[in-house]
Amino acid sequence: MHKVSTCHPMLHPKLLELLISLFESEFKELDVLVQLELKKVILDRMVHLLSRGFVIPVVSYVRQCWETKDTDISLIRHFVSEVLDVVAPPYTLEFVQRFLPLIENENITGSIRTEAEHNPITEFITHCHQTFDDL
Repeated sequence: MHKVSTCHPMLHPKLLELLISLFESEFKELDVLVQLELKKVILDRMVHLLSRGFVIPVVSYVRQCWETKDTDISLIRHFVSEVLDVVAPPYTLEFVQRFLPLIENENITGSIRTEAEHNPITEFITHCHQTFDDL
């Protein structure tokens, strides 16, 4: 999948469609913890797709999962953490409008925020509020 998402940008929508289908599949024969780990791997593939330029559709899908409250919050937290590892300013307003509510939600990022000097969550929030007046 990495090779396809890197070399064939025209297939990004189909790749996301496949990943969504896998993410939403039920694997009842697997232990709950194994299911969560599998979904984390699928989210990692979504983050890679995001890193190849398919940003808004990926973030929009995960945001929708959070808004409908049908996805374990630890998976949303994992996604947020992985995205923060691959993104850097400048950010588009569209990206910030979709991603910032996830970052600012205490249920998602509260347990991964640190008091360290270089806290990516605080840095992202601060940067967004300093850069965009509309937030």
